[in-house]
Amino acid sequence: MTTTPRQIDFLARAIVNRLEDRGLVEFGDAEAGIQIVVKTLQENFAVGEAIEREARQRLMAGSSREPSETALTEEMRKIAAERNFIL
Repeated sequence: MTTTPRQIDFLARAIVNRLEDRGLVEFGDAEAGIQIVVKTLQENFAVGEAIEREARQRLMAGSSREPSETALTEEMRKIAAERNFIL
């Protein structure tokens, strides 16, 4: 789930461009809008990664092997719901 700064910047630019193309948002300064989206994405990805780490820790507390993808996803959903965060 790790995302590089370059991927986040690319995604932010794509989001801002799409919003401008559809006329939903007008950014007087596109770079300022992109930086806002970059910051928001970084924060959200960081929360998602923290949720994944916590889910792995919870699942591995009673076991020495890696949890299945299904178990990990379900535990992540539980933790996200506890924190009112949408994955």
